Amino acid sequence: MVDHFLQQRQTPAIYRRRIGSFMVTVLSDGYLEADPSFFSGGEEQFADLTAAAFLPRGPFRLGTVVYIVDDGKRRVMVDAGCGPLFGPTSGFLLFNMKYAGVEPESIDAILVTHMHADHIGGLLDEGGAVFPNAEIIMHKAEFDYFMGDLAMSRTTERNRPWLVRARTVPDHYPRMKFFDSEGPVLPGITAVPLTGHTPGHSGFMIESGGDQLFLAADLVYSPVYSFHILDQNFAFDVDADAAIASRKRGLEMIATEKWLMSASHLPFPTLGHVDRREGGTFAFVAEEWRFDP
Repeated sequence: MVDHFLQQRQTPAIYRRRIGSFMVTVLSDGYLEADPSFFSGGEEQFADLTAAAFLPRGPFRLGTVVYIVDDGKRRVMVDAGCGPLFGPTSGFLLFNMKYAGVEPESIDAILVTHMHADHIGGLLDEGGAVFPNAEIIMHKAEFDYFMGDLAMSRTTERNRPWLVRARTVPDHYPRMKFFDSEGPVLPGITAVPLTGHTPGHSGFMIESGGDQLFLAADLVYSPVYSFHILDQNFAFDVDADAAIASRKRGLEMIATEKWLMSASHLPFPTLGHVDRREGGTFAFVAEEWRFDP
């Protein structure tokens, strides 16, 4: 008998990809809805791209994912999803972890790409730490900004409760470690600062046995828009000019090095490559679905 609960929703969204000795599990946390007005170019700039992608004009979906990187000795999570903060279309992390056979208590460390609510909302629930044995690792500038007066002075009424919640994370996760430049953070995992979206916004390179996977966080948002229109910022970029520079530099680097990459809001399961196109733009080429044991 099929569980009635599962009949009422999408099937668990879990994808596994081997990177050398690492098994990377991509877990969907659901999706958010974005409006073209969130981009500084507005809807008219996206009209042709939207039509070419067979999408209706107007709001579009941004997937959101969490990664678990396991080498058989240490289980590391990258970000923690939305938690209960964004309504019924998101917050599926624990549901999908269950079907992936991963208990929250088994997470040894959590790498935080940045402290926006859709990336750390799942760290906490009514009882406190959802991942009680995890050490939190993030860029020092990210922590300082979100804990400081400048972030509070810039926030909106809508976002203020999320910021207040983020500032309670140290109360529930006493083990925190910080980095302040590009370099190793854990064996086989290197932090790559991508400043602009937030002051300490970071990607993470996973390398093992000659294989590489670059987790680009919010460097890009949509395969339809972000790779083609490079000079517009997103509404949630803290430093628009730095975010645009990071995106251009990051996409150029990924395309040149031919890295397998993923970004948090690309369509599930989010893995693919970056291809150069005429006119100095790029395109996302999704990797074919694999069946890694």
